[in-house]
Amino acid sequence: MYFKMSGKVVHIVPSTGESVTGIDMLNDQLLVSRWGNTQIAVYNPTTFQLQRNVSNLTYGSQLRNLAACHTTNCLYASDQYSHYVFRVDGQNYASSNWGVGNNPQGMSITSSQNLLIAMTAANSLHEYSTNGMLIREINLQPAEITTPVHAIQLSEEHYAVTHHGPRHQFSIVDSDGKLVRTYNGNAGDLNEPRDIVVDKKGRALVADQNNNRVLVIDPKKLTAYPLLLPGCELKGPCSLHYDATKNRLYIGEWSGGRIICCEI
Repeated sequence: MYFKMSGKVVHIVPSTGESVTGIDMLNDQLLVSRWGNTQIAVYNPTTFQLQRNVSNLTYGSQLRNLAACHTTNCLYASDQYSHYVFRVDGQNYASSNWGVGNNPQGMSITSSQNLLIAMTAANSLHEYSTNGMLIREINLQPAEITTPVHAIQLSEEHYAVTHHGPRHQFSIVDSDGKLVRTYNGNAGDLNEPRDIVVDKKGRALVADQNNNRVLVIDPKKLTAYPLLLPGCELKGPCSLHYDATKNRLYIGEWSGGRIICCEI
């Protein structure tokens, strides 16, 4: 018998009036970026109490996404207006940065512990070392993908990408940027898809922002269905983080501004 994934809401952090653009965890702390705020908020993931704000990000103007690297014990934040990527030490919160240009948005950590960034204006994915050295660029033009907003590595050769051109879509490309397959639309069209995470069973979860849902996608067949969240109506889910240890999904809202933690 086939069962659809459902979630049980554990806690909801109320809105601060700002859209949540990034969520990740480092050193057992929940780290959150918000639109229009140059600070990164640090929460206790058990009590969900705000512990502090990291406020020493020079040049920061609009933080778009976060990615934590446990190998370097650093947090990385993209700023789509200044075109910088910030590296924040997980112990003392000292920061450094490097310029990348081309509107950096969604970020993730690869299997090689490098930083994968969706470069929206360049229609490409850039892989950087955790010290800011460009390792390679994956041009998405061969797949006819433009305006990528987030990407994660699925395997040595395959990457999942959410993108806004020419249609709002979820696609899988290879390391040469060639299209492998695209979501077939069985659960309806996507409307401003954003963050992607993969759970421990290999299912891709996509923040389908303007459809007010998180979509569960089979990366092999690219069929999908909405994540069931009884009693919880999402308001513009934008940012996602999956904690495999506790099997928890954290959802940050663009419209509602809340942080929703659920067991899945």
